[in-house]
Amino acid sequence: MGPAARSVETTTGPRRAESVGPPAAPSPHEAPRRANAAQTLVRRRRGRAPVNEPRRVEPKEGDTLDDMSRRDTLLASPYQSTPSRSAPPTRHRALRTLSVAATAAVFSVITIGALVRATGSGLGCPGWPKCFGRWFPPLEHHAIIEYSHRLATTILIALIGLLAIHALRRYRGTRGVWVRAVAAFLLVFVQAALGAIVVHGELRAALVTAHLATAMVLAAVLVSVTVTAYTVDGRRHPADRVARLGALAAGAVFALLVVGAYVRGEGAGLAFRDWPLMAGRVLPPLSSAGRALQFVHRLLAIAAIPLLAVFARAAWSGARADRPAVSILATIACGLLGAQVLVGAANVWTKLATPAVVAHVALAGLLWGTTLAAVLTSRVSVGDRLAPGKATG
Repeated sequence: MGPAARSVETTTGPRRAESVGPPAAPSPHEAPRRANAAQTLVRRRRGRAPVNEPRRVEPKEGDTLDDMSRRDTLLASPYQSTPSRSAPPTRHRALRTLSVAATAAVFSVITIGALVRATGSGLGCPGWPKCFGRWFPPLEHHAIIEYSHRLATTILIALIGLLAIHALRRYRGTRGVWVRAVAAFLLVFVQAALGAIVVHGELRAALVTAHLATAMVLAAVLVSVTVTAYTVDGRRHPADRVARLGALAAGAVFALLVVGAYVRGEGAGLAFRDWPLMAGRVLPPLSSAGRALQFVHRLLAIAAIPLLAVFARAAWSGARADRPAVSILATIACGLLGAQVLVGAANVWTKLATPAVVAHVALAGLLWGTTLAAVLTSRVSVGDRLAPGKATG
């Protein structure tokens, strides 16, 4: 190599390697080295050589940093194996399974309870907890319907008990989980006690309303546990405009359910025998308590429609990016409310036919649960994860 040839260090510094004078003659060892490198590439491709063996790239005179980078990429990148990335185990699986099962069970109990009421089977088993002094009901449809309600309640109690035990064992550091699970466990016994009081109280309207209201509160607690189970690692933040609008809509829905339960308990479902008008008028004469209750019930339904619509619109515009579930749940709630209004009209048109009555109560429960889930989800951003907590399921 001539004395004029000069190279700059190629392993450090941002400058390109420079050469002055004519390029250096190829080294006599360069051709064998290139041939060995090519053979190594072929062996790696065919699986005949360890893919993680050390690779040494020696700089040559006249090389630039770009030349070395390209050669290093050719030798290393296509054939170097990377550690397999197995999917992490599903976290909180048991909590989610138990919370979803318990939530589904409570809505099943509410629906079967509506069937009991619609078929007049509330006194199908006059005793409690036994039916006519026996643990198994007689083969009579009123007794079977009433006893199926009690059986579903027993299953619900078992599921909530398992949920509470699991929450206490695994989520003692997460108050949003175990406190609500224990509250649900206590509430289900209050609900069962109210059911016994309703039977012995011969289905008085106030007791029937309290029974359904307690069931809806229990459903709300279980829905909150379910939402927490799916967002336990999310970032919680104060209520914003979307959450406040959702809270208003949820309050209107709950008031609608409670008044509807009292209308049903008072037997005022047909206080007006037409729909959408009432006695042929927009503002009817309220000559009885039943008519007043039915009028308030319809007013609440009218008020809930724009509140839910505004909530859904705000969710789509303000929470779609970081809280996509809110907009979806709010939209589903709007659809359920529309179906609920139509089924309510069907109650009038069919003169309280059993399928219409049962569907009305079942949709009411789903509407309440979906609206509440949307409100609770609006307080959590699941896209911005926190560090994993202490509890795992």
